Amino acid sequence: MTTSIPSNTSKSEPTAPTGWLARRPWLWVVFAFVMLLSAWSALFYVAMNNQPESVPLVNLSAAPAA
Repeated sequence: MTTSIPSNTSKSEPTAPTGWLARRPWLWVVFAFVMLLSAWSALFYVAMNNQPESVPLVNLSAAPAA
């Protein structure tokens, strides 16, 4: 008489992620942080190169009293 050991795995069950990035979720965090820094750098670069024109202010203490 032979006994068989039941297999606990099924072909229909999803398997654990085996992709290179799926095994390293911390890379997604690093990638998101780099993207955030890039976006901020681009925003500051555009803002510094497109500053509004400087407007000289009139000295209010020298203005004549009405």
